Amino acid sequence: MKAYQLLVPLFFMICEFCYSQSATTMQDILAEVNQRVKNLEEQKHQEIVNITLDLLSRNGEKRIYRYLDPSFTYDVIAFGDRRINRIKLKVGKLDTSTGEVNLIDEYSAETAQIRIKPSEFEQYVFIVSVDEYRKGDSVGHFAIILYHENPEHQ
Repeated sequence: MKAYQLLVPLFFMICEFCYSQSATTMQDILAEVNQRVKNLEEQKHQEIVNITLDLLSRNGEKRIYRYLDPSFTYDVIAFGDRRINRIKLKVGKLDTSTGEVNLIDEYSAETAQIRIKPSEFEQYVFIVSVDEYRKGDSVGHFAIILYHENPEHQ
């Protein structure tokens, strides 16, 4: 009986430790990215151009810079982990002479998606922020996937 009395509190301490270790894990966002990549490549015959995973906190934003080729029409999706309810995605062209970003489009949703058809080889900026965190959260991981139709499947 004494062993039982010692093991039960130990079990709850271990479970609490496991939960605190997994509360900020990237495993769920990695699993979601893996599932979406498989779907895009195998089912929709898309070619992944870029994947970015990062952490957003409070009112912060992340910027990803990428040159896009005018011979492709691109789609970009952004989504968050279990702590992010709504993510905002903005896409703009970088004016290299002034350093300013000329906004092209923006969208906010559980999964934000924007289509881009570059007219020439230019540098684009993808700006990701959170519109709504899950209640009690102020930080979360996000993923952004940039892709276009796979030329080998046309």
